[in-house]
Amino acid sequence: MKLKVMTTCAFMFPGLLFCTQAFAMDNLFLCGLVKDVDVQKALVSVDITSGSCPGLRQFQLAEPQSASRFIVGEEKCFPIDSSHCNDNIVHKILIRE
Repeated sequence: MKLKVMTTCAFMFPGLLFCTQAFAMDNLFLCGLVKDVDVQKALVSVDITSGSCPGLRQFQLAEPQSASRFIVGEEKCFPIDSSHCNDNIVHKILIRE
């Protein structure tokens, strides 16, 4: 996972400079054709067509009820819990309810 650090500074009073750091993680945004949905295991198989990690991949859903958002044969775009694809990991789909 790629962690970004951002420093923000502001003048609070004349001559006093206040600085703070913020940390953020990038989430990879993928698009592809839904091939299979396993509601019991909360797994979705998607044939990724975006350039980041093409090919058929499985993803874990945080909640099994989120599976209703994925329809077989439909093109779907979604963020995952990583900034890159790893062949040895089933990444989690980040969906806000």
